[in-house]
Amino acid sequence: MNSVNQITKRVRARKLRNIAAYLVLIIPLLNCSPTVYTPPETLGIQNQSRTVEYNQSINVIWSQLTDYIRQSSYGIDSMDTDSYYAEISFVTKDFHKYLDGGILKEGGFNGYEGDLLEFILPTSDYKSSLSCTIRIQLSQKSLKTTILSFKVYYETKYAKKKREVLSEFTFDSEDPMVIPSDDPAINYTLAPSYLLEKQLFKTFSNFK
Repeated sequence: MNSVNQITKRVRARKLRNIAAYLVLIIPLLNCSPTVYTPPETLGIQNQSRTVEYNQSINVIWSQLTDYIRQSSYGIDSMDTDSYYAEISFVTKDFHKYLDGGILKEGGFNGYEGDLLEFILPTSDYKSSLSCTIRIQLSQKSLKTTILSFKVYYETKYAKKKREVLSEFTFDSEDPMVIPSDDPAINYTLAPSYLLEKQLFKTFSNFK
């Protein structure tokens, strides 16, 4: 009977040693698994049209532009009739609609996996915000030809309190934001989704 117990104890001890050896080998591998980051697509940035040409005088297009702005939900920051310039803006918490941060997959047991925006601008925190500013300029190419050009500026803020900003990133529709990481081999990227630019281009193209 004692011999049976001894054999059983030896088997259990061997199993424990095998499990311990397995953990010694596998845990470092899990903790040291590489971070993988897939950045947003930015190759087509220069192909996003932000200019519209009209066969109308500048005053006709300016009138349509100002009517649109006054009827829209945008805040009016500036409107200069003499220079045919307008600046409008809005603030939103719908980051994923207007921004693209790519996908982050950190190594290890506790590594983050998912959208980079959720990592740097957690939507569960009501103090995260995105401000979009749209600058619009009209110019007269000829007596009956007008050019409208626009550019969108993005500003993200993440703060515990109103005056305690933890992170802040500013970039525009032509130049995405590159964010250095702890890993020198990886840089994160914040870029527009170009939904706003496409919507604005479509709206401005309907002016006649």
